[in-house]
Amino acid sequence: MPEKTLLFITPAMPELGGNGLAIRAGNLVEILSADWAVHVVVLAVGGGEGRRLPSALEAVVAGWVELPYGDLLDPVCVRCLRTPPGPERLAQLHALDRPLDAAYQPDRAAEAAYRAFPGVTFDAVFVLRLYMSAVAERFLTMTPRPMLALDADDDDVEARARFADLRMSRGDKMGALLESAASKAYAEWEQDWLPRFDLIYAASHVDAERIAARNPLSVVDVIPNVLREPAPQRAGVPADAPIPLLMVGNMSYLPNVDGAVFFAREILPLIRARMPEAGELVIAGSNPAPAVTALARLPGVSVAASPPDIDSFYHRAKVAVIPIRAGGGTRIKLIEAFAHRVPVISTRLGAEGLAVAHEQHLLLADEPAAFADACVRLMGDAELRGRLTDAARTLQLAEYSVDALRASMSRGV
Repeated sequence: MPEKTLLFITPAMPELGGNGLAIRAGNLVEILSADWAVHVVVLAVGGGEGRRLPSALEAVVAGWVELPYGDLLDPVCVRCLRTPPGPERLAQLHALDRPLDAAYQPDRAAEAAYRAFPGVTFDAVFVLRLYMSAVAERFLTMTPRPMLALDADDDDVEARARFADLRMSRGDKMGALLESAASKAYAEWEQDWLPRFDLIYAASHVDAERIAARNPLSVVDVIPNVLREPAPQRAGVPADAPIPLLMVGNMSYLPNVDGAVFFAREILPLIRARMPEAGELVIAGSNPAPAVTALARLPGVSVAASPPDIDSFYHRAKVAVIPIRAGGGTRIKLIEAFAHRVPVISTRLGAEGLAVAHEQHLLLADEPAAFADACVRLMGDAELRGRLTDAARTLQLAEYSVDALRASMSRGV
């Protein structure tokens, strides 16, 4: 076991698969454990309390604890969360001293994290996500204090501003005002907390540059999202029906919900008009919102809600689509498609922050007609599909694999 000790504070139980945040946490815990005696504190801000650390990760960490998130919730934030979207909720958001994602009681959560491993003195503390900053507050005020690193992952300030623009474009003025208030809260929280950390990370150079521009005294670097090797298709097992067009993601997340609706209602009819036999779409993802579930009533559209095995969908897919029009960070699902050798068509925003090139690793299109043209072209051109998937897989292994990240990270945080 390494002699140096590190406390890893995360809002999601680290996993080796599943949603993007859990995967990022799992990859970081695994890699950091090579050089540090890692102790994990989980405060399940995103839900999912009561999970266990996977055995493969439990074998490499020095210990882990889940704090009782329900007991640490701030009643003021709970009232805001329970208030329907409208002027009253907007007023409550403006009155809060933090982003609503930080709905815990900062002092109590910080004390619980500080006391999670009695007798252990930490050389470093690593916090995942900006809204978790306050959970490390006791360590920030120690003398001498450990080295402090914050992985913002996404640029929450910009992402929320984009959410506001998206909601306004859909005619949801109140939703846009609520998202703008969230962006402002993140901007204020960022200005307060980032100067207290020694190192800041983001998932992409694009987000890192924006964060650094707003915080010129902070040291901001990049830890890219990466993916471990996908499970191979089992030999001798008959494949189900092929999937011409596949969209994968957390289907309760606003950009994915909007993207699914955008593709199914505006792009798919254009594809079907030119290529009726290939106009079939499968949407596979966790916790689909009602707007996504309703898409299954459209001809040629099916929705697989929270499937236990996403690999089987990729094994059957001809083309993966990423019609994202808002959000931040980098799309793990794009990297996932690359790893499975499924050719990708994405909006430029959907591919933002990744070292990809149009016509080399994937096809990029933003408007419905251009996106439909790209789908028809790719589905009808086997040579193009092969060329794109070869280049995309090479890029994924070189830049977005666990081995690549392990090789690029210095010894230490």
